[in-house]
Amino acid sequence: MKKYLWPSLAVMIIAFIWGNSLQPAVESEALSIFWANLVKSIFKFCHVYMSVGVLDHMVRKLAHFTEFAVQGFFMCKSLLMFNVQKGARLALIIGILTAIIDETIQKFVPGRSSQVTDVLLDTLGVTMGILICRWFAVKHK
Repeated sequence: MKKYLWPSLAVMIIAFIWGNSLQPAVESEALSIFWANLVKSIFKFCHVYMSVGVLDHMVRKLAHFTEFAVQGFFMCKSLLMFNVQKGARLALIIGILTAIIDETIQKFVPGRSSQVTDVLLDTLGVTMGILICRWFAVKHK
């Protein structure tokens, strides 16, 4: 049963990613503005001043990168658990396909758009997650 933890987490993060893409622009924007204002408050406390607009953009891009890094880690760990040959490569391919589907979903959601740059950012996130997974695998053998 423990063997299925990582694949379950991998499927759940993909569902989370695609669920976020199904949010209309108004809901998505409200959530990212909430986080941007929170970050702005933290930065202000540290005497760093940035506009909410800049922080909103940074929050959105960081969310893309982070979600996909988590997906890359979970997918890589899943494939390692099942001793899949070339698991890192397969995890990367699955991550890229997830990103392409994610951006395609957004094309059909009111007020949302699809961006190739987000697919590239997502791919970087997946790659980072895979690298972290591989590092842990080597370090904890």
